[in-house]
Order: sequence, then structure tokens, then C-alpha cells
Amino acid sequence: MVNFSPMKRYLLFAILYCIAQATFAQLSTTTQDQQPSKSSFSLEDCIKYAEENNYGLQNAGLNVSASEINLKQAKENIAPSVSASLTQGFGANNFQKSVNWNGNYGISAGMTLFKGLSNYHNIQQSKLQVEQSNLQLEQSKNQVRISIIQSFLAIMMNQDLLDYQEDVVKSSKERLDQGEQQFKVGQILESDYKMLLAQYTSDLYNVENTKINIQNSFLALKNLLSIDPYQEISIVRPDSATLFKNLEIPEFQEMLSKSTNYLPELKIAENDITDAEYSVKMQKANFYPSLSLSAGINTGYNNSNLSENLGWGTQLWHGLGENVGLSLSVPIYQHSQVRNNVKLAELRVQQAELNQKEIVFQINQELQQYYLDVKSAYNDYIVAEAQKDAYEANYNAYGFKFKYGAVTAVDLIQQQTNYLNQLNKYMQTKYSYVLERKILDVMMGIPVTL
Repeated sequence: MVNFSPMKRYLLFAILYCIAQATFAQLSTTTQDQQPSKSSFSLEDCIKYAEENNYGLQNAGLNVSASEINLKQAKENIAPSVSASLTQGFGANNFQKSVNWNGNYGISAGMTLFKGLSNYHNIQQSKLQVEQSNLQLEQSKNQVRISIIQSFLAIMMNQDLLDYQEDVVKSSKERLDQGEQQFKVGQILESDYKMLLAQYTSDLYNVENTKINIQNSFLALKNLLSIDPYQEISIVRPDSATLFKNLEIPEFQEMLSKSTNYLPELKIAENDITDAEYSVKMQKANFYPSLSLSAGINTGYNNSNLSENLGWGTQLWHGLGENVGLSLSVPIYQHSQVRNNVKLAELRVQQAELNQKEIVFQINQELQQYYLDVKSAYNDYIVAEAQKDAYEANYNAYGFKFKYGAVTAVDLIQQQTNYLNQLNKYMQTKYSYVLERKILDVMMGIPVTL
């Protein structure tokens, strides 16, 4: 065991303390960098934050950067390539007692003057691939936007449902207290009192389950935002009175026109055809001769201790030489490889064309079906709202009758069950319509707001 003097122990503890403080500060900074600067998010805030921080979207953004680098490289391939060479030698002959130094130096450059315009087609194809990467990024953003809308509205729906359920719990508690007094004086049976107690217990657990659903929806939202699941956040709810004023359903032709002009899936399918056509052109370029230009400068020296030699600089000057050359390569027979490659590339064009037609057909069908679903969701919401109001009024009426002994606890609980079932249906249809309508905005390329 090593023994340290008091001074050495003090210095050791001081160093360890500084290291620990620096490490803690670094970890704190890293954690802070990963957390949002705000804790309350509107739907618009969520979408904007996710577009900048969602890990999947960041990965898709890297694909865009990679395609931009490939485009830059395709453009630089047109420029001449330049290289330098240096050879330094040393030799000795023990019999002749000679020592020899020599060196050769050179710079060479070369470029392809013509190869069936393959470099040009490569640049155009690389530009197209940059566009494709951006379209795929937008496609991924749409998927994240829709998922955020779903999670955000799920939180809103359960928060609204929780308000209703808490009111029901209050009423249920009042009726339980009333039933207890009635049971004590013999106005109701013990079975009726226990029914009221069981219903109150059920109402309490409905509230707890809804709170759990809210937490699960927040967890899903934080996952989409790439936020620490342990960080507390809240949502900014829109004004309920104006929420449905901005949810008018557009005309079908307006929706169809905006969607077909925006949807990345359609543009990606069109670009796939163009990309395949460039591949055909690049394969056909191999039928043409290739013409290349080369040029170079080289020099050298050779010195020996057994002979008189010119100076190093003089030898380099006298040995200086230049060369320029043209090289022509003409393809004659390559086992039909080029011809078959062209045929394969042409098949890819046909496949891309068929795929584009299929995608257009499917999306047009989906747009029409989705538009009908939005209208149906709106109709379901209107009907469910009217039914909810009716069942609520009936439930309140039975509560009044129970207070004065006109109905039994069983009758009251049945009406309460009917009301709660209709309330759940109303909440689901209400927010299903909002969800369907907002997804329609995403499909039309309209910024999503509430």
C-alpha cells in the first residue's frame, strides 16, 4: 500500500475534485443541450421542434447532405486530375568504392475530353438525387407531423374527458352520501347503497385510467420530439370556441389539386423515371470512343563520386522535359456487356413508369376515399354531440328523480352508464374529425395549426 504525505493527499483530492466538477459541468451542459428551452408547446411548436430535433428526421437530413456531396463530386470530376511523383535513390559499390545519388521528379495531369457525355449525365443525375433526398425528407416530415397531431389530440381528448369524469365523480359522491343517509333510515335497500358505492368506485378509477392515458400520450409526444421522457412538458390548448371554426372541409377539386401538386410521393415517382432515363444515357455512353488529354513535366539528376558531375541544379535544368498526349480508346467488342447493360437500364425505365402509374392510381383513390372519410367523420361528430347532450340531460333528470325517491339506484346507474358511454363516443368522434381534417391539411401541404 502506498502512503502519501498530508500535502500529497491534499493535492490529490484537489485534482480529483476539479476533475469531478469539470465532468459534472460537461454532463450538465450536454443534458441541457438535449432539452428544449421551453416546457409548454402548442401544436405548431411541436411540429417545428420535431422538424429540427427528431432523430429520424436528422438522419434523413444527413442523406440530403450526402447527396449534395455526391453532386459536388460529380461536378469536380470534369476538372483535370493532377499528381506529382518523386523518386530518390542511393547506391554504393564496395569493389569500385563508388557512391551514387539519383533522383527523378515529375508532375502530370490528365482529363477526359469526351466519353459519350457521361460526366454531364452523371451531374444531371446527381442533381436529381439531391431533389429526391429532399422529397424523401419532406415525406418523413409528413409522417412525423401526422404522428404529432395524433398524440397532441389524444392528450386534448383525454383532458376534456377527464373534466367530464371529474364532474361525474362529484355527482356520484353526492349521491353516494345521499344513499348512505337513505339506507340508514331504511328508505333504500342495502343492495341499492352498494350499487351506488360500486358506481362511485368505478367512476374514481375511470378518472385514474384517463390520467394514465394522458401520461402515455405525453410520452408518445416526447418520443416524437426526441425529448427526455422524464422531462415535464405541457401543451397549449386552442380556444375550444374557435377550434371548429377553422375546420371547414374544402371542395373536393380544391383538395385534389393541392394534394397532387404537393405530395412528395408523386414527385418521387416522377423523378424515378427521369433517374432511370439518365442511367440509360450513361450506359449508352460506353458505345462511344473515349478521348483523353494528358500532359506532364519531369526532370532528374544522377551524381557519382567517381566521375565529374554537373551541379544538382544544372542537371535538373538540363533534364527538364515536357510531354503532351492525346489518347483515344475505341470499344470494339466487349462480349455484348454494354448492349445488355443498356437493355437492363431500359427495363428499369419501364418499371419506373409502371410504378409511377400505380402510385398515381393508388393516391387518387386514397384521396377520394379519405375525403369521404373526413365528411363522414364530421357527420358522426354532429350526431354524437346531439346524442351526448340528450343523454346528459336524461342522466341529470334521473339524478333529480333519485334525490326525491322517484327512481331506484339501478335506474340511475343505468342512465349514468348510458351517458358515460355516449360521452366516450362523443369525445372519440369529435377528435377523430379534427384528426382527419388536419391530416387533410398535411396532404395538401398546408401548415398545420389549431
